Amino acid sequence: MIKQIKEIPITNDSYPFASASRYLDLDAYGYVEKEYYIDGLANVYESIGNTGEVRVAYENVAYRNRIIVRAPKEVTKASGNVVIEIINPTSFMEIDRMWILTHEKFMRDGDIYVGITSKPNTIAKMVAFDKKRYESLQWPNPREDVELPFTNEQLLASGLLPDVNIEYEPGLFWDMLSNLAWMLRSDDVQNPIATYPHTYVYLTGWSKSACYVFRYVNSFAYRKEVAKDSQVFDGYLAGGGVRSMVVPVNQYESLYAYDYRLKRVEKVKQPFISIQTESENGWFDAFRTKRQDSDHPNFLYREYEIAGASHDTMFSYVDYYKQDEDLKRIDMLPKYDAKHAYGNNYPSQFAFAAGFKNLFRWVREGVGPASCMHIAMDEQGNNRKDAFGNSIGGLRTCLLDYPTGQYGIASTIEKGKSFLDATATTNPLFGYEQPFPASMLEVLYQDAKQYTALCKEHTKEQVSKGFICKEDEEALINFAVNLAIERGLPICKK
Repeated sequence: MIKQIKEIPITNDSYPFASASRYLDLDAYGYVEKEYYIDGLANVYESIGNTGEVRVAYENVAYRNRIIVRAPKEVTKASGNVVIEIINPTSFMEIDRMWILTHEKFMRDGDIYVGITSKPNTIAKMVAFDKKRYESLQWPNPREDVELPFTNEQLLASGLLPDVNIEYEPGLFWDMLSNLAWMLRSDDVQNPIATYPHTYVYLTGWSKSACYVFRYVNSFAYRKEVAKDSQVFDGYLAGGGVRSMVVPVNQYESLYAYDYRLKRVEKVKQPFISIQTESENGWFDAFRTKRQDSDHPNFLYREYEIAGASHDTMFSYVDYYKQDEDLKRIDMLPKYDAKHAYGNNYPSQFAFAAGFKNLFRWVREGVGPASCMHIAMDEQGNNRKDAFGNSIGGLRTCLLDYPTGQYGIASTIEKGKSFLDATATTNPLFGYEQPFPASMLEVLYQDAKQYTALCKEHTKEQVSKGFICKEDEEALINFAVNLAIERGLPICKK
């Protein structure tokens, strides 16, 4: 239950953490960004068995969380699509990756974006960023006197981060999320988007937050107390899900032996699209938990695998933040620390834009998107490579079918550079690029004029299949051609 939603004033001296207005010209898009406190009551749940069924363990725990809302300035320009992102907490910093990947599509189409803090381990950095703005956030643990049944060392040994704390309870999030969705559907005067068209509400998340989406669908979306004889969300899009990870119902269950089926979606009556990059399409148990595309009423599902892209890219993890001085100040500025000269910058943002466009059409018109072949793998979950060293199959663009370089998905790093494993010498979440020599490009494509023709033909076909938005066709072609020229392909062969 939400008791109060209160706007947090934005001034020159106090503004949201990682505010999009610091990285993008929201005015140019006709968008506005606002932030709100949400005060309410939430239950904490516990598992019944290990396959996803839950029950209430503690009732009506008072909390304060925050949301960030980005919407058109003009109400009449809103599309009616409302996307809630479970903001990613894995690096102990709020990363709104689905916004980063898809903001161009959202803002050109008038979609409303709402990001919600998903785990209280990120509050410390928000407080360091602006104490007055965020020190009142609270997720109290109703059993703070009960010790956690594991140590940080045991968490690390299991491959999990030591991001739990007996002083708070992440398990409050499930009700926070459901109650927010119902509030955004309503015409309640407290609803921050009540004056906008807000008919369709979708849930999305990246990486660990994609696993939150899996868990929500499997354990909460169809509970009678949550669904209220209707549906909480109209559709779902999970991006980059690391499927070896099952999000626990509460932090005391962090080392619980959950069934493997909770690493994927088991049943979903609303359209669900999963988009994986090469970092997660086979690794992290993904090759053992794949689901087939389906139009069955109890399983409306598509899964796409973006060949060439790694989990993090220069665009989505480094360049977007524009060397933000505030993030530098609290030592949280994302950076590329690998030994390779070029970080992976495959333009997966175009595939995600098409993914959301297809999801919205599926929900609103009942038209399921086309299926796409998966990336070819060996029996260990490793992606098979073509003669150029790039993966075979998957969702492809002209950058792979007419390559100007090789795309690697695991970069070499120095020990201590990975926040996931201090002993690691590779980063499986951030890949690299190895450009082809200019002489090779000239043999393959002659010059930029010929290469442009190839990219146009290829992209036109991908647009016809719905894998690239028509609005992004020119931008993708320009991206590929400019990259080829940068790597030495002659503009015009004499």
